[in-house]
Amino acid sequence: MEEWQEQAAETLDRLTGSPMADAINGTIRIVALSAPKGRLRYQSCEMELILEGPGLDHEPLSTEVILDRRYWPTAGMVLRARISRKQPRMIDVNWDALARQ
Repeated sequence: MEEWQEQAAETLDRLTGSPMADAINGTIRIVALSAPKGRLRYQSCEMELILEGPGLDHEPLSTEVILDRRYWPTAGMVLRARISRKQPRMIDVNWDALARQ
């Protein structure tokens, strides 16, 4: 995302009272995840993550995401994310980056 777009998104988050208004740029590290089941293209993936970023003490998080089976992540992968400072369990991950890995 270009810098002006990121600034506009942050301003909108602040104006709307979003919990992501104070988000920092960080990463998520996938520690463990469920395997895809069957042949359905989009499936639920349960993951254990470590959130990393300035001021975070490697915060653990369990989450579930619907993903395209063709781009299933692997343990050890690191993806960029925005992480709320006040509510570190609130994250915005660029899951589309899996298709480019």
